[in-house]
Parts: sequence; structure tokens; C-alpha cells
Amino acid sequence: SLCTSSGPGLGGGGVACAGAVCHRPWTPPWIAGSRPWVCAAWRMSIKKRIKPGKIEASPDGGALVVHFTTEITHLNEDGSPGHVEKVPESREVPVAKAMRGLRAEEIPALAQQVVDRCRYIPATKQKQVEHVLAKLHRSHSASPSRPENPPEGRERRGASCHAAGHSGGSERWAPAQPAGSTNGSSAVTAAGWRPADLLPRASVDRIEDYEEALYEDEMETKAVGAQKLLRLCTEVNNLEDISEHPTLLGVLSRELRENAKRSHELAVAITGIFLCLAHFTFFHPALTRHQCSDVTMRIVDYESKRRTVLHKELKLHQGQLAARGSAATDEERHKLVREEKRYRSILEQQDRLLLLCLLLLRDMAEDTGVEKRLVSQRLCSFLVQMLTRNSEDLVLHALGFLHKLTLFEQNKDQLVQSSDALSRLVDLAGHQNPELSALALRVCYNLSFDARGRCTFLTRTGLLGKLVQACQQASTRRTAFKLLYILSADAHLRNNIANQSPACISLALQVVVKSRESPVEADAAALCINLAADEACASELVRSDGFAKAAARGIQSADPLLLKVLRHVASHRNVRRRLFSMMRGSFNSDHGWLTEIVRLAASYSENPTVLVEAMGILAALECTSAEVPWVNLCDSGLLELLHRFLMIGFSEDDVLLECVILAGTLAMDPDFSPLMATSKIPRLLPELLAEKQDDGEIIVQLLFAIRCLLLRPETCDIVLQDTEAPGHVLDMLRDVAGQVPEARMQAIQAEADELLDVVVAVEGQQLGESRWTDQIRHFRFEQHNLEWCQRLRSSKDSPVEAPKAALHETRGGPSALGWADVGGLAERCWGGAGATLGGGGGGGGGGGGGGGLE
Repeated sequence: SLCTSSGPGLGGGGVACAGAVCHRPWTPPWIAGSRPWVCAAWRMSIKKRIKPGKIEASPDGGALVVHFTTEITHLNEDGSPGHVEKVPESREVPVAKAMRGLRAEEIPALAQQVVDRCRYIPATKQKQVEHVLAKLHRSHSASPSRPENPPEGRERRGASCHAAGHSGGSERWAPAQPAGSTNGSSAVTAAGWRPADLLPRASVDRIEDYEEALYEDEMETKAVGAQKLLRLCTEVNNLEDISEHPTLLGVLSRELRENAKRSHELAVAITGIFLCLAHFTFFHPALTRHQCSDVTMRIVDYESKRRTVLHKELKLHQGQLAARGSAATDEERHKLVREEKRYRSILEQQDRLLLLCLLLLRDMAEDTGVEKRLVSQRLCSFLVQMLTRNSEDLVLHALGFLHKLTLFEQNKDQLVQSSDALSRLVDLAGHQNPELSALALRVCYNLSFDARGRCTFLTRTGLLGKLVQACQQASTRRTAFKLLYILSADAHLRNNIANQSPACISLALQVVVKSRESPVEADAAALCINLAADEACASELVRSDGFAKAAARGIQSADPLLLKVLRHVASHRNVRRRLFSMMRGSFNSDHGWLTEIVRLAASYSENPTVLVEAMGILAALECTSAEVPWVNLCDSGLLELLHRFLMIGFSEDDVLLECVILAGTLAMDPDFSPLMATSKIPRLLPELLAEKQDDGEIIVQLLFAIRCLLLRPETCDIVLQDTEAPGHVLDMLRDVAGQVPEARMQAIQAEADELLDVVVAVEGQQLGESRWTDQIRHFRFEQHNLEWCQRLRSSKDSPVEAPKAALHETRGGPSALGWADVGGLAERCWGGAGATLGGGGGGGGGGGGGGGLE
């Protein structure tokens, strides 16, 4: 047991929180008279710690509810910590009187007094207290004042709640009015009460009487009976008796279904009863059995339709009055004012009822079966409509429910189809309430995984501007950067970011530059990587002042994320000139940064993560020696790196791919051709062609690089005479001939055909004997007449066709299934004057003959 009286220093003029718990353990009577060392030993057997939690307004708006967790550590005999008990508790701080006549500028002073006088609120929570007080101040200003004291005949209690069996103390406090308050008093003290004390007094022994009241014809009698049952439900010990009653829940469900439209108080009371039960999963089967969630959905549906009708009527009256203009009478204007006031009052009542319904449905939705049934009843549509309400609590809980529902695809699809819902979410993302805006961003993040949602966010809403503001707040920065990253995943939408919000690009780069982490902050760096892949965004990145610093930091610290950003930027031809100019100023030389990249690759040859980015930067520079000094880079060790990484089995495929691309770039440079001819690269590439048959991307780049080598006289003979590159290409084409013609295979075949054309053309210009031309023509003839050739082979191997072939041979003629005598074909006339077959046209003639055979 713990002492519930206030601690030292709180007597007399001091004040304390309601139900404050003393940090000093209570001494039992049988120990109090013992020796001092026994008492001291017992006091040291436990250690208590209070951890503050959330601060919110009470349901009736008359107090602050302070949540905290009490950690009780039981010490062992040697003084070491043992078992730890964590007990969630809450206390109320009544502020109703202090709020009367309070001005908005006096709220910080009142919040300071609350923090100073309540031990459960640390100084770091003062801003949160100010926010809650400001919300209470707005609600008090918009609604009639609440009673200062509980009505007569209702019992008072000292504590607002009982947590884990500890009853609160009887001492309560109210903060003093700030200086200059219109109340005229410097301090206000009053005995407080629980929100449940506003309900009529009730006894668990009279449940039958309260149930009988529900059968009465008068709505007021029904409402009082339901309120008394609600009073019983505020005590946890009574919930089981109410749930096990044979007819009570059924009667309540029926009354809510039939009479909710006739009495607002009755609907609130019955919904509150269901909510008290729904807090505990143990009572969910009973609530489901009596269709409590379905009845609640009917209320939500009715109130939503009712608001729509009231809104249309009000707009109609406003339009009629505006149409009359100066001809409208004062009575008509006063009537419109009364209607607007009535409309706002009804909306406030609806907000309170809908909040109870929403909390009830969310508790019941813990069961996935119930949740699916609620979704089928248009729950998502109702939640979106609640986002337009004025009550922050209702909007906050609606967002929380949507955040839970958007984890499932079918719910997400319903939301992304409505541009109005996405627009409302974007508006809430910029709300002044930090908790509400953070939750709205999380819902937008869930919806951003849908391509339609991303497109709507970027083209029809102002989400980018809201995200720029959210990135500057510590509480929402991480979610905002994640959302920006997802939005930048689509290549066709990145241009919208550059056009609509260049500040977003600059902000991401600033976060990267100012980051003290190594490597840099992943979320911001990932966003920069996506943006750098788009030419328009890359241009904005290079124009930013911090790009050169970020690139230099990436090279000096070997940060793979920053190196990837530099790699994407270097791949855009129209951005390179600006890139070279920026990097020249950072390294005090024209191409010093490229030399540093070569050295970086040599230093991190065992680290593929850094190596692939370093080689990728060089491979992205599709430039000649006039722009990039390739010869000087080779003197710095680039050529040795290529020799090492292009060897079979030495490097990973990602690194190998970048090296092959770089080799193709170097092969196209005429100034580098003599150096290429003396290197091992022309002999290493064909060997890789035979080894990497399963990697289509590497094969395509290898074919391109070998074709570039064939176009240079310095390296052409090496490829044709010293390697088996054309033979490897022919073997590869035979292997893929029977496969499905997918995009990868089509790219390989197209590149291979171009390479074979170059081989035939080069050998046709040479005077000596060709090595590969006949094989290439024979292969193409077979591929063009594949069905005929297969039939020919099968007929020679078939025993059924053998007698026919023998019979044909006995007639003295050559076999009709093959070419026999082709002598003199070139001298014959084939239909045109001087049209002969010879020279380079031999391949075409073979193809033509094959066409006739088809």
C-alpha cells in the first residue's frame, strides 16, 4: 500500500494534484512502533518512479487529465532491483473556474501555474498544456459555461479514477487565475468531481428498475434510465453484471435503433454504455451478439445524412437572402442568424455523439471479421466525411481509424479513388495541431503506396508545400521525408516536383549537407537519389549551393548514398557542364575530382558497395577525351582497375557491369584507341561473353563494347583474330533461338545482329581469307529457313524416308533434298540485264534461294 495523502510542503497554502501519491511509502502500524532501523529497512524495500504521459482534456471540458505510469521496483535483500510493477494512472486538474473570463494571451501564464503546482507534469510538457488549454478555451468560448459545482444530490469523489486498486486522495486543486484576469481573484480553489458524477446516482441493485425505465413512453424517462446505467458502467466492477444480464443489452440495442433519432441524450447514454463495454475484449462477443456495432453504424449513417440535409437547407437560405440583397428585411436576417446558430449547435451535438460511436467502432474493429463487415457498410466513406468536422478530437480519432484501415488494400482503394478525400487529408497535414497533422501525414504515407494516390497527390493537391513545412518540424520530419521518397519513386512524376516545389529539392540537399551522421541521414539521401535520376530535378540539385559540398563529402568519406547521387547527376548530358563547373571549384582543378574517384575505387576494391558507385560515376560520363581526360585517368590507375575487375570471377556482377559500360565508353574514344589496343581489355571482354550468358544486361553491354572495338582499326584485328568473340555470339544466338521472345531476348538479338553485320562488313573489306563470314551466313540461312532445315535433318535420319532417297539415287540424279551442282550460277541471268550473283551478294543469294524453298 502507498500513502495517498499529500507529501511534505503541500500543506497549508500549498496545492497538489487530485489524488496525488506520496513518494514516501506508508509505514504499517505493526512496524511504526518498532526500532528505527527496522522502519528504515522496510522503507528501502521498494523504489518508486513516476513516468509522465499524455495530457488531454476531460470529456466534460472542465479539467486536464494527466496520464502517467507508476513504476514500483521491489528491492532485494542486498539492495539490488528486483521485480518491477508498472501501473498506468491518471489524475485530473480542474480548470473550469480558471478558464472563466480567461483571455487567450493569459493561457501561457495559466499553463505555467499548472506545471508548477502539479508534480506529474514536467516542465518539458508546458507547450502541450498550453495546447490543451487553448482548445478548452475555444470550446468554452463557443459553448455555454459549465456548472461550477455538481448538482445537489450527486455524490462527490476526491479522485477522478481508480488505478490498480489505489484510491485517489481527497485533496484537489485548481490553478490560480493569472495576473490581470477579469475574474478579479488571484487564486481559485474548489472541490472537484469525476465526469461520472454529472450523471444521476445509481445502484447496481436497481438494474431492473433502470431497465424498466427504458420501456416507458416518455423520452426523458428513457434517457434518465440509460444515464443511470451509464453511471454504473463507469465502475469496472459492474460491467460483468451488466453484460451477463439476460435482456438488458438487447433492450439497449433496440432502443438505440428505434429512438436514437428522437432523443439525443438517450443515444449518447446508450452509446456510452456500449463504449464502456467495448474497451474490454472480453465483452465483445456479447456486444456482437446483440448487433451493437451494426446499430452504431446506423447512427453514423443517419447523422451524416442529417448534416448533409441541414447544410443544404442553410446554404439555400443564405443564397435566398443574398439574392434579395438590400431588399431583405431585418427579420429575415435575424432568422438566418438563428438558423446558423441552430446549425452550429446541432453540429456540436453530432460531434459528441459521433465521437462516442467512432471510439466504439474502433474498439469493436479489433476483430477482423467485424472490421470487414463495417467496411462493407461504407465505414471509410463516413470517416472521410468526419474529416470535415470542426471538432479536433473527432477528426483526430477519424484519422486514427483511417490509418488502421489503410493498411488493407481494399480500404486503400476506396480512398485513392476519391480526390476530395485526398485533398482533405492534405489540408489536415498542414493543421496547427501537431498531433493531428502528424497523423494525417501517416495516412497519406499509407495511401502513397498506390500509383493513383501518388499521381493525385502530386497533380491535384498542394501536398508538396505541406511536406516542406513538415520536414522542418522534428516531430514530422521522418514521415515527411519517407512520403517524399515514395512520391518521387515514379519517374514520370518527378518532373512535377521540380516544377511545383524546387524548395523541396533544396531542403533535402540541405538536410544531407547538415547531417552529422556517417553515412548521412538515409531518408533525405534516398530522396536526393530519386530526384537526381530526373534531369529537371538534377538540374535544380546542381544549382543549389550545397551540392558541391555534398559531392565532396561523398568522395572524401566514401559515402555510398552521396556517391549514388553524384552518379545519377553525371548521367544527364545537359547537366554535365554545370556539374564540371561546380566540381572544379571544390577541388581547385578541372578534373581533380575524377582522379579522386579513381583513387577511391582503388582504395575500396574490397568494398563492392562503394566500388560500384565509384565505377558507376565514371561509366556515366559518356564523354570523349575532349571533356574527360581518360588518358590521364589511366595514368592514375584506371586501366589497371579495369584489368583486375574484368577478369572472370574477380568482381561482383554489379561492379562488372559498370566496368563493361566504362570499357564501351573508352572504346568509342578515338584518342584512347592506341592505349586500348595495348591493354588486355579486348581479350577479356569476349571471355566474359562466354561466361555471363545468364545475365542479359551484362551481355547487351558486352556486345556493344565489342562492336565499338570492331569499329576501331587499332582493336579490330585483335578481336577478330585473337579472340572467339563472333563464335561466342553465334553460340549464344543458337541458345536463345527457341526461347520466348521477351524484351530482354529481343535486345540481345538486336545487339548481336548489329555486331555480326559489323564483322561481315569488316571482313568484306579485308583482302585475306575471311574467318567468320561463312559461318555467319550459314547461321543466318539456317535461322531464316529453320523449318526446312529441321525437316531436312529429320528426313535423313528417318528409316521411313530412306527407301525414297535410295530410289531417287538409283535414277542417276542428285538428291533433291540438298544442293548438288551450283557451278556456273553466277554467270546465269536471273531476270535483269547484267543481274548476276557474286561478291558480297552471295549471302543475299543464299537467302533468296532459301526464300524460294520456303
